[in-house]
Amino acid sequence: MDKKEILQASRNENQNKDIYELEIIRKGQRIGGLISVSVAFILLFVEDIILDMGINCGYLCIIFSMEAGLCIYKAAKLKRKHEILLAVLFSAMFIFEAIMLAISLKA
Repeated sequence: MDKKEILQASRNENQNKDIYELEIIRKGQRIGGLISVSVAFILLFVEDIILDMGINCGYLCIIFSMEAGLCIYKAAKLKRKHEILLAVLFSAMFIFEAIMLAISLKA
């Protein structure tokens, strides 16, 4: 394989996207996820502790759904036992919080 063939294979594999740009996008998504989880926890804290409104299950639903999605994807790709366990755990917590949210909205 000569230099041009290697370069062409790399372009085909990366679909003409810069590897540095892809890494920046991945890191940005991780930071965005952390910020959104932090904001949800802050809102949860403010409503429950400061305003004494009780726990809003909607915020927990958002947090657990994000974590469940991440863990399900990692478990599917890596097929490690602890990733599968985390995916099941976060999915169960999301389902529980969704049920609690539905009950609280119904009441």
